[in-house]
Amino acid sequence: MPLALVEIGKKCIVKSFACSCDIRMRMVNMGLIPGRSVEVMNRMNGALLVRVGESRLMLDCCLATQIQVY
Repeated sequence: MPLALVEIGKKCIVKSFACSCDIRMRMVNMGLIPGRSVEVMNRMNGALLVRVGESRLMLDCCLATQIQVY
């Protein structure tokens, strides 16, 4: 399931990425790695606020659809 479809307040695990290598490396550098827990905190103006460990990231909805979770 794409991260963009996860409900607010739900936790999930990053499974894979369906994006270019450059964007994938950028996500990994921000802590979004396969097997890592992610919590969707809020949706604002077409973006997703997610918690990854102790960090919070704002992801564009288009990018969030390319991150597969379970």
